[in-house]
Amino acid sequence: MNREQRRALKKKKVSEEEKKLSDKIFLFEKLPDKCNACEAPFDKTNKAMVQSWSVVIRNKNERVTLFCPECIDKMKTYMEEKASD
Repeated sequence: MNREQRRALKKKKVSEEEKKLSDKIFLFEKLPDKCNACEAPFDKTNKAMVQSWSVVIRNKNERVTLFCPECIDKMKTYMEEKASD
């Protein structure tokens, strides 16, 4: 592989990464203001909330769902109980 090919490959890789990042930023705008399960309010400016809540993105229809830590714990408990049955 010569220098020209390496440069072209690197440029292509960087542009793909930039596109992925821009897509994620676009999806952040679609983030709901409340938990999709229990409807607890979500504050995008609260750092603790942003780090503890879970976001699920379905790429087919770009559906963004948001879950609070309590709902995530309930779901994990339910799944563990279901697996042990």
